Amino acid sequence: MTRATRSTKAALMEKLAKRIIIPKGQTMTEVLMEYKKFKAHDKKYSLPLFVKMLDSYESNRFYDVQTYYINENSDKDYTVFYLHGGAYVSNMNFFHWILLDKLAKGLECLMIIPDYPLAPIHTYEESYDKLTKMYVEYVERFPNQKIILMGDSAGGGLALGLAEYFAKNNIKQPDKLILLSPWVDITMENRDIDKYIDIDPTLKKNELIIDGLYWANKTNPKDYRLSPIYGDVSKLKDVTLFVGTHEMFYPDIVKLYHKLLDNGVKAELNIGEGLDHVYPAFPIPEADEAVAHIIEIIRQ
Repeated sequence: MTRATRSTKAALMEKLAKRIIIPKGQTMTEVLMEYKKFKAHDKKYSLPLFVKMLDSYESNRFYDVQTYYINENSDKDYTVFYLHGGAYVSNMNFFHWILLDKLAKGLECLMIIPDYPLAPIHTYEESYDKLTKMYVEYVERFPNQKIILMGDSAGGGLALGLAEYFAKNNIKQPDKLILLSPWVDITMENRDIDKYIDIDPTLKKNELIIDGLYWANKTNPKDYRLSPIYGDVSKLKDVTLFVGTHEMFYPDIVKLYHKLLDNGVKAELNIGEGLDHVYPAFPIPEADEAVAHIIEIIRQ
């Protein structure tokens, strides 16, 4: 377990997040109304302009999933599958692509980024089906390739759930799991979470619960595919976790770390003191350190 103290720049980013990223004062009724508006149509995702300018970027549909490839002609013996966060209802944002660009340049390996189906139009079942087919086909085509399954927030929870699902269905495990602030329990029932509600500048507990229920549809939200902290982690290979102490996922991620150790799984927990949700994606010194460490882990 490692800890990093936060810089002045990280403190300024937190103040900015509190004022801009998620405005305060939104009521549950307003949240529900937004979902009703959103549910009426499925917006097509548009890439940020700077991503369209990258020479190494390609895009195709794979199992009816818009999928982005970076460093498609790489000769490295490892491949990164990256699942983005967004509470299962939002697409990738600018910060995701900044992080992916840093990783792609540092690793020089193929990175596969599926734009998996999102709630409330779609549910976890569709995403599991399509992502599993995509993963299995790749593994069968390149059996000697090392696979790193990586994700942030909801994407981190999805990556962990998929790894547990692969184990249960005798599908080859990813060689490494790298999870940035993974959302591992959509029920949000851990009482320790409430201690972080007023500290966390970006996440809203009530909104997350609604997002999770849309994603789950009629499935029990404690099903391991939705809340992988309740699943069997014993067959996972190598798990690296990143979390900030200013986010409400912190208690569950620490709990997951100890569960991994108790089950004999190789695990590493990186804690950012005073840092926020998915801090490795933000323009702060701690993020640069985290990215450098991720690159080191993948190259091992």
